Amino acid sequence: MPQTTRRAALLGLAAATTAACAGGDEDIPLAGPPRGRVVLLRGLANVFSTGIDELEETLRRDGYDAQVFNHLDWAAQADAALVLARENRLPRPFAVIGHSLGADDGILLAARFGQATGMMDVLVTFDPVLVRTVPRGPALVRNYFQQSDLWGGGSLTAARGFTGTLENRPVRGDNHFTIDKDPALHREVVALLDATHPAAPPRPAPRRRA
Repeated sequence: MPQTTRRAALLGLAAATTAACAGGDEDIPLAGPPRGRVVLLRGLANVFSTGIDELEETLRRDGYDAQVFNHLDWAAQADAALVLARENRLPRPFAVIGHSLGADDGILLAARFGQATGMMDVLVTFDPVLVRTVPRGPALVRNYFQQSDLWGGGSLTAARGFTGTLENRPVRGDNHFTIDKDPALHREVVALLDATHPAAPPRPAPRRRA
């Protein structure tokens, strides 16, 4: 299936199901100050990306200010993050995670925000549908992709001017509609974000008494 046809089919199904699947779930409260900000983007108007919701819950339990949005909200979320950054109120690391069409638009979000601020820390994509290049902006990109069905994504390449780190990770045993639900990959994402935190400064050695 050509990429343009694949995206058109996904967008058509998304339009048909948006109203029926509008979100209303409340976020899990954070136990303390946020350890970072994470914007997660579903694909297909919240229908098939339920793993993104599960990842949001995992991240919030780990202390991250994580929220899920429809992929069509990517530009609004980029602008909202820009406002927080300019007001010095954006928790770091700042990360964007997306599945399917949400991965496509997550790349756009990360590029817009990163090019404007230089503060785009992490981008994680699960099986992007059409976008295959990552523009300048994010510092670290990890792309999980599978090739077991016609909906499958593929590896990403760096566009001219990209100066970050790009990791492509093929995934076996999942298809396009299950890759975002893989608990092993969720653990990897949490570990990736945890690793972006600066190491705590060493405590000074206790003074010996004379």
